[in-house]
Amino acid sequence: MQSNIPAKRVFKTPIVVPFSIIMVVVIYAGYIYVSATGEESEFLSYLKNISFQVFFLCELGMVCLIFYNKKQLEDFWCRFSSIDSRHSLECLKPIVRTNMYSSLFMLVFLGLGSLTAIMSILNFGLIKSVVVGVLSVVTAILIQWYNPSEQKIKHIKCSNESLAQELDDILQCWMHKPLPNF
Repeated sequence: MQSNIPAKRVFKTPIVVPFSIIMVVVIYAGYIYVSATGEESEFLSYLKNISFQVFFLCELGMVCLIFYNKKQLEDFWCRFSSIDSRHSLECLKPIVRTNMYSSLFMLVFLGLGSLTAIMSILNFGLIKSVVVGVLSVVTAILIQWYNPSEQKIKHIKCSNESLAQELDDILQCWMHKPLPNF
């Protein structure tokens, strides 16, 4: 039986991508504006003092999520090279759900990490600025390392015609519905 699902699924750009870019630009612009006008709140003053530690924790959180999700995807791939039964599809659902929720946490870590990164670079010495730059690059490399695993699962074959549409629906909502109905 031939499945009517194409060999390569086409996915919309995840909603997190444009939102995260807009969020980071707004955070940088907002912080520069607040710094230039001198209208810092108590919260920003306090955050400025601990910004390097908060940045470090945000980066650590993103790295932990990347490793956890990568392990889940690789474990699934080792157990199931294709979706051929209801059991394999049911095993995929929590992984997809975890990845959706992880993307929301990554968004929070990215936003707070961006704010504290600029605060650290502007308010601390050269050494902490270099550490911020290196950690940011390492995290970006880890994200690139994780993406092929995610793409491999998103393009998993379905050998069971009756599950093909359900699999496609699950994979299509991977990054678009933080509160899935399945």
